Amino acid sequence: MNKKKLLFVIDSLTIGGAEKSLLSLLNMIDATKFSIDLLLFKQGLDLEKYVPNHINILPVPEYFRYLNKEQVSVRKKPVYLFYRIRTSVNLRLNQYKSTPIHSEQVVYRSSGKVILPTSPKTYDIAIAYSQGMPTYFVANKVTALKKLAWINTDYVNTLYDKEIDYESYKRINKIIAVSQHTRDSVSKIREEYKNKVQTILDIVNPEIINQMAEEHKVEDFNKSITNILTVGRLASAKSYDKAIETARLLKQHGYSFKWYVIGEGPERNKLEELIAKYQLENNFILLGKKVNPYPYMKNCDLYVQTSIKEGFGLTVCEAKILKRPIVCTDFPTAKEIITNNKDGLIVQHDVNSIFSGIRQYLDDDTFKDKIVRNLAADKLYSSVNQLDKFYELIEK
Repeated sequence: MNKKKLLFVIDSLTIGGAEKSLLSLLNMIDATKFSIDLLLFKQGLDLEKYVPNHINILPVPEYFRYLNKEQVSVRKKPVYLFYRIRTSVNLRLNQYKSTPIHSEQVVYRSSGKVILPTSPKTYDIAIAYSQGMPTYFVANKVTALKKLAWINTDYVNTLYDKEIDYESYKRINKIIAVSQHTRDSVSKIREEYKNKVQTILDIVNPEIINQMAEEHKVEDFNKSITNILTVGRLASAKSYDKAIETARLLKQHGYSFKWYVIGEGPERNKLEELIAKYQLENNFILLGKKVNPYPYMKNCDLYVQTSIKEGFGLTVCEAKILKRPIVCTDFPTAKEIITNNKDGLIVQHDVNSIFSGIRQYLDDDTFKDKIVRNLAADKLYSSVNQLDKFYELIEK
């Protein structure tokens, strides 16, 4: 039997929701039916060690190797330098536009459109596992019988210029949204998208998460106090400023706690300044990146997510799998994950509401016990059944 040839494209395998979802999918795909190539624009990052051995990781395109300061052809360096400078100038100019576009669009239009090579192989299915550069590459640089593009962010409310992106999405056969909210919002962008977009939830495998949660002990937690945890990039969409303001209120009201954040990102300096301003150095702790956050998640007393928006809300799902009491803000997909007052709390996106939600757990043991019992009784949250949707999509 001839195996179908699949290509997956993603920026890298750094720690993130889309990346973890892709790894779950790659670990579950039937290797007897499919020959799978994986293209990363940057290699050597945290999650690559979890890629199954039967997946063929392709070489990084040379221009990206140049940007990553790796060894490249000497004769091409002047050309690459020209496009790098051109891109840098355009990125700076974009900041001063009245309606700036997404940086990925600037990069692709400034350099990628010309400098990125066309893939030498032909595939049955080519899959861009995120918006931006992976989608532009699959749409314009790959030959395949069918092309799929994942959208795993709140795409409508991003800086992506939708008219610019249409030039790529019109070459895509199916757009995959990771939540019903995302599907509904993308469908409204353009009439043509209504029949093109469908939902496949982020792939979450509870067996893997529970296994990884037992990999090591957590030394940071002091069991004599309340240990709160949040996992996510240090980015504005996660609203860590509100988390810090909430921690300030908890401290003012005499609660004994430490709030840990796992993740790294561009907001670190700003957040450290805010932590220092409120003298919360011993209460609000930025732990940085952790390849495996699940032992922390399993052992925390309370999981809190303060996001403004999420593509789906994968870390909330993971906390739910590990049976942790949850407080999350009412980002658009929250109700697809949590049933309010049954297996967690959904609160309004303001400091007082987040504070009240946390206090409800800390002050009312009966309420907390009810949530924990419901979580224990619930069937494990799992989206492995979404694998069947994926097979149906690629085998048509």
